[in-house]
Formats: sequence, structure tokens, C-alpha cells
Amino acid sequence: MEPRQDKSSKTELPFQQLLNHNDTRVIENPLRRVAEEHVVEWIKNFHGDNGLHCVIDVATLIRGARLARQEEIFRTKEIAEGTLTEVEERALDKEKVTTIWNETRELKIILLICCLGSVLQGAIVGANTTWPRALGLDLEQYGPRQTSGKDVWKFSATNAIVYFAASTVGAFLCDPLTEIVTGRRAAIFVAALFTFVASIGEAFAHDWRALLTWRFFLGIGMGAKSSVIPIYESEVSPARLRGQVLTSWQTGTALGIAISGAIALIVPGSWKYQLSSSFIPAFALLLLVLVGSESPRWLIKKQRYDKAYIVLRRLRGNPLLAARDLVFIFAQLQVETTLFMRTNQDIIQIENRIPYLDPQVYRQQTGLTGYARRITQLFVIPRARRATLASFLVMTAQQMSGINVFAFLASTLFVSSDKTPTLETSPDKTSLWLYFAFGLANFLSSMIAYFFIDTKGRRWLLMLSLALMLPFLIGTAFSFKAAEDSSRQRGLTATFLVLYTMAYSPGAGVVPFLYSSEIFPQILREVGMAWASAVSWMGAGILDLCVPALIRELTPTGLLCLFAGTDALALCLVWLFVPGTERQQATMEEMNYVFGVATHRHMNYQTKEVAPWCYKHYILRRKDALDPLYRWDRQREDIDGTSNGPLQNGRINQNGSTSIRGRSGTT
Repeated sequence: MEPRQDKSSKTELPFQQLLNHNDTRVIENPLRRVAEEHVVEWIKNFHGDNGLHCVIDVATLIRGARLARQEEIFRTKEIAEGTLTEVEERALDKEKVTTIWNETRELKIILLICCLGSVLQGAIVGANTTWPRALGLDLEQYGPRQTSGKDVWKFSATNAIVYFAASTVGAFLCDPLTEIVTGRRAAIFVAALFTFVASIGEAFAHDWRALLTWRFFLGIGMGAKSSVIPIYESEVSPARLRGQVLTSWQTGTALGIAISGAIALIVPGSWKYQLSSSFIPAFALLLLVLVGSESPRWLIKKQRYDKAYIVLRRLRGNPLLAARDLVFIFAQLQVETTLFMRTNQDIIQIENRIPYLDPQVYRQQTGLTGYARRITQLFVIPRARRATLASFLVMTAQQMSGINVFAFLASTLFVSSDKTPTLETSPDKTSLWLYFAFGLANFLSSMIAYFFIDTKGRRWLLMLSLALMLPFLIGTAFSFKAAEDSSRQRGLTATFLVLYTMAYSPGAGVVPFLYSSEIFPQILREVGMAWASAVSWMGAGILDLCVPALIRELTPTGLLCLFAGTDALALCLVWLFVPGTERQQATMEEMNYVFGVATHRHMNYQTKEVAPWCYKHYILRRKDALDPLYRWDRQREDIDGTSNGPLQNGRINQNGSTSIRGRSGTT
């Protein structure tokens, strides 16, 4: 149970309550708290004060605000008045049923950029056991009595340094890169540059120390990309398709792993070609990222509203939809400002002015939050802390599933047995083919997520994936003992591995980075994603460092049984602590209200409502309906214009009390 803040020291007020202690479980639209005539007046001022006349006329922006406020009422009025054009009506209908393939050219270009970046991530991870002999490490037959442990740890450290660098340095460059080099695209460019230079440098390494150094810089680029690219994809995607767009991160990474496996088959004896081949997608990414547009949410955050509108118009393909998104994102960012207020008086003043808040106020308040303070706020602000916990759990669940044991040291597992664990420096063709099959299965299986990620949801896919992996993980473990004949053992192991990968990829493969990129507030999104990526890469580095020794001590069967247990534990933790975010296609700004619900309330809902309902529904075959955890405020009646204040149905008094139409009380 999360501790609640002392209300005597800090008064909870409406928006801040929704974002920190959302006991009502309402997903709010701040524009619906305001009478329509006041919205029109605000938009006129917003349009004039920010120089938007160069890119959009005020009438279109007002219509976009009305659309953002209440689509049903907007369409009814506009159709009755004959002002809704046929093109606009088709655009509104199309966005509710469109697929990725029917989206705008601009979104497809950005998707291609992000796919290339994810392929580059996968290309870094490959069948990498061929270099030790060339660099003087003896790993031919290692075991308790066969080989010096020093060479094993040198090999492990050289492989693992990529992930430790990504975790400790690369991931946390996301925030300063986007601030210093201005924008998501520039941050991706710098990350790709690190990868490009380090990939070439690997080919010129003459000992394991030089290789370790170049792989450290490779890890910096890898960590930075993993923090920036998922955010970039999230921020440009329409809410309805955001899951499908972000699935490309796992699909591209799996494709990169398959390509690295194919390169190992083409040049099995050349470790330099295998390790340095990632410079090719890195170079392509350096060129392609210059073509894409900047993130509109980042531009709005920086008060570049004219440029943000231009990008939104390219992404949405219609001026009215672009105007709607611009107004809605800006209004919700004002709500986020209440997260960072330092005094009760500030909170009262801010709450009473949303959404009329001067843009300078948002910049001033968020500007007071330095990099170190933003990291601290991940764990101090209740709404941010819940997102931090959820991202930690989904990233940890990915590592606890055991997939990286296969991904990092697949060749080792394929040629090992319980009696003589080995790590061959020249794996045979069968092992390389099995590794390639693993990458290909991972790639093809990830595509399953495209059909369910935005309908069944992130949490559902992740839990189903963890549950299905458990029997296949155990089956893979005991396949090492099931047959005396080596070829039969490999066939059985490969079969279970493919089934396991098919269970892993659509859920535990796709969800962690996707989920983490969309759940943090705008001002904390970079450091939040950095934290999540750091957790993932640190887990990967620890595994890469320790797995060779663990295989030697526990045998493949024992090691995989251990991960079967951690996989089951991860399933329980996700069920209890990770909120769902997708069944209503929530915008990134609406995530604030989802994570405003206290963790203990989410746990109670799962244990006291969902679990009994599952028993009655699936065992007793009853048709009872399950009450949803969140109440989506999309049916609020239109507000009349009797009040002059912006929060006319929720006026905040100086003493901190509120009077909200339909409910009243002191918070």
C-alpha cells in the first residue's frame, strides 16, 4: 500500500487529486470543465499570443478546440449548420478504423526511422562466441577443472560491457541529449553516431581490452537509442494505433537478431565481420533520421506551437484533426503543471486558470525542475512513482522470463549438455542455424502483437506471454536430458525453443519498452524512459556476465528451471502492480489519470473483483459483467455558460475546498 501524503501539509485539489490520488478513477478531459464560450475566448488569445496566424486561421483552431472538447456534440452542431466539410467528416470517420498502412506518409517515414533504429539494436546482439580464440582467450572446454576462470570472466565482461554501458551511461543521456541538442531526432542522430564509430572500431581491436573499450561506446549508443526511439514513436502515433506502431521496436530488434545470425552463417569464421556489421544500419539511420519530423509533443513542451501544428498536420493529414490534437495536448500539459507546484497557493492559482494558463507558467514551473530533481521526482510524486514501479516491473519481467539466456549465449546452450558444459569458440553450422532460427522465430512471432496490442491490451498480452512461456521453458530445460543422441537432443531443444520464442515475442518481447515509453508525464518522460531502459540493460548485463558461469555450475537444465521460477514470479507481480493502459485507447496525456489511481486500489481490484469474477465466469460459467477499474469521462454533458471562471463546475476556494457539480466536499 502506498503511503498517502499528509493533507495538513499539502492540500489535495481537483486536478492534483486526479493525478496523485485519483480515488474517483475518472479519466478527465480538462476542456469539458469549461463553458464553450470561454474556450473560444481562450483559443483566440492563444492563437494571437503565439503567432499561429502564419500556419492556421483562428476559426479552424476554435473548431479544433470544440472537437477536442466533445466530438459528438461538435459533429452534431457542425452537420446541422453545414460547416463540417465532407473531407473533414471522412477524416474523422477514417481515424477510427484506419490501419498503419493507410496512415500518412509522414508517420510512415518516422516509423521507418524507428524500425531501422530497432534493427540496429538487434544487430548488436549476435552469435558472438567466435572472437575469444583470436584474441587469446581459452574457452574451448571450460569447467571447474578444465580452464582458468579468468578467461571465462574476460569473455563474459566483454560481452556484458555493452549492457552495463547502456544502463549506466547511454540510457541516461536521453534527457540531456533532447535538451542540449534540441529534440528527439538529434538525440537519435548522436546515438547512431556512437554506434557507427564503435562498430567500425570493433573491427580494429587486437586484444580483448580494446574490444571491451569499443563495446563500451557501442553500449552508450545502444542505451541512448533505447531511451529515445520508443518515446519518439509514442509521441507521433495516434492513440488508436500507438500500440501497433510501437510494436515495431520489438519486431525490428528481432529482425536485427535474425540478420546477425544470418551474417554468422555467411562468414562463420570472421568475428570482425560479425561484430562490426552493425555499422551498416547505423550509417543508414544517420541519413534517414534527417528526413523525419520532430516530435510534436516535444515542440509543444518547448512552446514551438507553430512548428508543432505543422508536424501534426503532416501526421494527421487534416488541419482540423491537427488543431484538435494541438489544443488537447496543450490543455493536458497544463494539468501536468499541478504535479510540480511547491506551495498550496501556487496550486490554487494554477488550478483556477486551467486551461487558460499562460504558456510561460508551464515553462517556468517545469524549468525549475533540473535533471537531478526530475530523477528524484520519479520516486517522490505519487503519479510518477506508480509509473516508475510499473516500468520497473515490466522491464524486470522481460529479464526474469529467461529470454536473454538464449539471445546472448544461444550457441552455448545448443552445443552443451548436462554432463559436459562447453562454450565453443568455433560453433558448428548446426548451432548457427539454430541461432538464426531463434532470431527468425522471434521476428515472425512478434507480428502477432499487431492484432491484439490495441484491442486486448499491453497488460493482457504480457500476462498471457509469461503464462505460456512457463511450460515451454521447463520443456526446453529437460530437453537436454530427454535424449542420449545429440541430434535428437538438438531437434527437441530447437522445437521447444521455437515454441517458447513464439510465446515470448508478442508479449514479454513487445510490451516492456512500448509500455514504459507511454506512461510517464511529459516533463518526466525522458528520465522515466531512461530509468526503465537502465533497469532492462542492467538485468541483461548481469545475465550476460553470469550466465557462462551459471551454465557451468547449474547445467542448462538447472539454469532454465531457475528461470521458470522467476517467470512465474514475474507473472504474479505484473498481475498485482501493473495497470492496464489501453482498452479505451488512452492518449499519452490521459495516462496521468490512469496512474493517479493508488497502487493499493489497483491491487484490491485485482484480488477482490477480478479474481472472483474469473472464477465465476470461467469455472461456474456465469455471465456476470465485470465493473471496470477506470471511468472514462467521455460522456460528460455539455456545460452551460453561467460562470465566468474557467473551473465553473469545480471552483477552488482559497481555503482549499472545492464545489464540483454533482459532488461536493473538501479535499
